[in-house]
Amino acid sequence: MLHYSLGDNLRSWMRDNRDTPLAAKIQDRMDNQGILTAEELSPYLNRAVVDAICNGNSGVIVDGFPRCVEQLQSFDAWITQDKLPALSGSTGRMETAARPDIVLLFDVTEDTARLRYLRRGRDSNDSKEKFEKRFREYQRETTLVEAKYEQRGILLRIDANGTEQENIAKTMDKLEASRIWQELSAKQSSGPR
Repeated sequence: MLHYSLGDNLRSWMRDNRDTPLAAKIQDRMDNQGILTAEELSPYLNRAVVDAICNGNSGVIVDGFPRCVEQLQSFDAWITQDKLPALSGSTGRMETAARPDIVLLFDVTEDTARLRYLRRGRDSNDSKEKFEKRFREYQRETTLVEAKYEQRGILLRIDANGTEQENIAKTMDKLEASRIWQELSAKQSSGPR
């Protein structure tokens, strides 16, 4: 299974391509307008999913997407279209389901989020003011996405205010107690038919 962090991969791409017009546009949006659109992000995510499937990964953990309703609607549309490569099968169409089976939401308090954001040292322009703006935007936009996944019955909330080890243990406990995860694990164990 592949873990794909959209933010980490986008930052890496930005470092390698910082002098391009596209990088300048993306940086400006991140600095001034917050959440990027699905149109701006989908090429990166689409390529990661296609590569994962072509490389035989059993699934993809998408980290950091979707964060707003616009991204969710786009994600729902493109992952069901014929943009993914044809795999062996009688129809020549992709046989692998690309919709999320389970969505993990790592809940943290605002104080914990602020502390982690300011300590991460990932970006030279990380500041308390930037955190406040982004956190408010995150709360406003992501709440709607959470509600959609909750309605679908695939959202699993995890209290992630602890240490890394505590959070891993809580995640494993929640997954093991989840009916969806148990079904996915059983399907994975039985292999292809």
